[in-house]
Amino acid sequence: MGRIRTIKPEFPQSESMGRVSRDARLLFVLLWTVADDEGRARGSSRMLASLLFPYDDDAPKHIGRWLDELEKEGCIIRYQSGGSSYLQVCNWLNHQKIDKPSASKLPAPTEGSRAFANILECSPLDQDQGKDQDQGKERESKSARAPALPCPDDVDEIVWKDWCQLRKAKRAPVTQTVLDGARFEAAKAGMALGEFLRIWCTRGSQGLEAAWLKPSERSLPAKRTVHDLSTMNYGGVDDDGRF
Repeated sequence: MGRIRTIKPEFPQSESMGRVSRDARLLFVLLWTVADDEGRARGSSRMLASLLFPYDDDAPKHIGRWLDELEKEGCIIRYQSGGSSYLQVCNWLNHQKIDKPSASKLPAPTEGSRAFANILECSPLDQDQGKDQDQGKERESKSARAPALPCPDDVDEIVWKDWCQLRKAKRAPVTQTVLDGARFEAAKAGMALGEFLRIWCTRGSQGLEAAWLKPSERSLPAKRTVHDLSTMNYGGVDDDGRF
């Protein structure tokens, strides 16, 4: 019994898929349903036509051409082993995330297999995805190089360190806007910023608003005017409580 397979949202916009016919595109996705956890499947055209296009009488006549398109584009390779035909989906783990994969019972491509070198090359689809991943890493690298905010004078250094680690664990930024928003919420609650951040760390949440605090968590109310709050520079929170 085959596993459930997934299709990434960016798949239809892939340039490599735009270079093959619509039928070849559909075949490529359908091949995933018969491929094992290592991306291998039996490659007999007649068998694939009967398995993947059982209601299309013309599929056996055209499937060879569709496979040629996919192989030319670097999406699959076809090879022979022991007199039988097989195929391998290139860069299989870029297409599918397999939990507890089972070892393939089909022979792997060897150096003597036709088009073996293609399996070592990324198809254009994978190259497009690789560019996105590289850009994401570049953004993360730039973020890591950004100067860290110093601990405010009214916050204990241990609390500040814990809060910054919490934000990092939540993949949330530590910026001046975020800090100003926290200070504003602390003022609304009548609390010092350090105490507000300490409660935030205790809760372990990504965001915290004054209205969410329990009476037992609040300090003694400080006398603040509406003008004090309205003139503070803050970023606020969104509907989910994220600064």
